Amino acid sequence: MPKRPQPTTAAEAFLMALKANGVDYLFANAGTDFAPVIEGLANQGSFSEHLPEPVVIPHETAAAAIPHGYYLMTGKPQALMVHVNVGLANTVMGAINAASENIPLMVLAGRTPITEHERLGARITPIQYGQEMFDQGGMVRESTKWNYELRYPEQAAALVNRAMTIAMNDPKGPVYLCLPREPLAEAWPEGKEFGPPIQALPSAPQPDRAAINEAAQLIADAEYPLMICTRADVGGAGAEMVARIAEDFAVAVAESWPSRNTMPSAHPMHAGFDVGPEVKKADVILVVDCMVPWIDKFHAPGPETTVIHIGPDPLFSGMPVRSFQSDIAIPGDTAAAMSALHEELSERAQKNQDRYDAIKEAGDARRQALAERAASGNGAPMTHAWVAKCLSDAMDDDAVVFNELGAPPQFMDLKGPNRHFNPPQSGGLGWAFPAALGACLADRDRLAIACVGDGSYIFANPVACHMVSQSLDLPILVIVFNNGVWNAVRRAALALYPDGQASKMNTMPITSLRPSPDYTQIAQASGHWAEKVESGSDLPAALERALNVIKSERRLALLELNIAVANTL
Repeated sequence: MPKRPQPTTAAEAFLMALKANGVDYLFANAGTDFAPVIEGLANQGSFSEHLPEPVVIPHETAAAAIPHGYYLMTGKPQALMVHVNVGLANTVMGAINAASENIPLMVLAGRTPITEHERLGARITPIQYGQEMFDQGGMVRESTKWNYELRYPEQAAALVNRAMTIAMNDPKGPVYLCLPREPLAEAWPEGKEFGPPIQALPSAPQPDRAAINEAAQLIADAEYPLMICTRADVGGAGAEMVARIAEDFAVAVAESWPSRNTMPSAHPMHAGFDVGPEVKKADVILVVDCMVPWIDKFHAPGPETTVIHIGPDPLFSGMPVRSFQSDIAIPGDTAAAMSALHEELSERAQKNQDRYDAIKEAGDARRQALAERAASGNGAPMTHAWVAKCLSDAMDDDAVVFNELGAPPQFMDLKGPNRHFNPPQSGGLGWAFPAALGACLADRDRLAIACVGDGSYIFANPVACHMVSQSLDLPILVIVFNNGVWNAVRRAALALYPDGQASKMNTMPITSLRPSPDYTQIAQASGHWAEKVESGSDLPAALERALNVIKSERRLALLELNIAVANTL
């Protein structure tokens, strides 16, 4: 085996440590602070297998969401480097999203040089004075599990290892490391051997077996047990166990504002995406790694209901206020916990066939009603439901949809977990388009689709996203739902003031996105295929053309749709 190359500078050690800790790509939005990193990449070019591949992402919103999407497909740790405080400021939303969804993203930012002269890397431009802060890391401290600043060159590899093990430790999440120019530019200490990471990733936490036994007995004795899910685990092993428990023991599964779908749409025990009616019926509720299982104002569990929470952090301890009922809280890896629960249920419970048949019958009726509703929306303008139905018909079983105020999952036939992704519940928009690019980068043979409202398309910095698609050959499908309005804002005003003055206006204040630009021309500027669709009846054929471009020409395809403004999806 060839000898491991040795770094000559701290920057080279930093880069090699990223690769040694499982990082495939260094997503980067560069600035003057990157000089030692650039030199390190150039100097170690003959040992490229020991370095992450640098990828230029020309805006930080995209630079944070692309690795987010990559992680959802691979489960591998991610790294993003941005330019000092100003780049970090643009990255804050991505860090908030990553924290909300437990994404192990290493956020790296340069720091304006500490010294004014003498040292290599010291200040040489006026902006390096203007960019200095007392506490640059304060911008992301609440959103990261760990944060630090590189002080000495010999620390570079150890700090990367430390950051990555913390990021990958359950509950996973982003970390932050600040990189001043001077220590990055310093020589790697002579005689210091660069080796593999010192600290191994911790094993997945196992659930308390006694608590699992108690939960299993409660579910076995329940008249109407219910599981509530929000996000499938990456890889889907836990989601598979949820589906097995549901099938084997006639347990309904409702998905509450899902960021990653858990159940196949047609599963007989899938109780849909409206948790309210299910919560009212249930006497035992199992909440599976779910931040917001219900809204107490509208549908809290009854006084006799027992509620069990399972997940890496069932209390969501990083959240200041969260007071959902919790009679039993079981921390542990979701897949391990659900597997143990299935094992214990197998010894205590049998399938209640009457309950199974009733849940299946209700699900069949619900899906039929949704199909009829979707079919009625094929006019001009068309409805979100119609688009979701047509997209579901057109895409293959393994396709992944990154949805941001576009295609509601209840109108789709999703064949398994982790097929439909919504923005994190932190709500940082502009996420779906670049996250879909990250998914495509992770698996180029899998169709990735971004469904975005016109406002979300703007938030994504689409010029940057189209540039990345072109430069990295990432042929995804982008569907822009153009209704000319921030409709989520409009609906929020209606919900709070249903009979208010704004409800009587054709155009509410601070909601209009008119006049709309021609979004197809933004895509065409990067050599991408694009088409407008005015009537829903023309959508199936347009989708077929778009997918053919992706498959035969390996180009991004964009459809801009004429969408109805609706009070509900």
